[in-house]
Amino acid sequence: MRTMTAGAIRWSCARCGVSVGRIDGKRSILPATWTRSEERIFCLSCSRALAADAAMESAPPECSREDRIRIRRRGLIEFEIGRSPGAPDQTIARACHTSAGTVAAIREAAVENAEPRLSR
Repeated sequence: MRTMTAGAIRWSCARCGVSVGRIDGKRSILPATWTRSEERIFCLSCSRALAADAAMESAPPECSREDRIRIRRRGLIEFEIGRSPGAPDQTIARACHTSAGTVAAIREAAVENAEPRLSR
């Protein structure tokens, strides 16, 4: 049952079709790890994949395989930081199959880019 009400008996991912619900068949809220996008909902796995795919859309066609891997990883890490801003770098690194140093560098770059520059 695909529904966007506050509670549903089953929630189904619009991308992969996996569904979740309470074992007793009662209504439940959307799981905290799932996301809504317009009129569709996505499980965490598909949300991650969509974030990485969106990052890849910005990749120039002539970039190397290694650059594409970096762009995809950065999109995934940025998604995870946005999803759980207070999560430790190591936790995000495990979720993204990368190093905590890579996560820290991307987090720091995002903070630097978000801060307004003071003119002198």
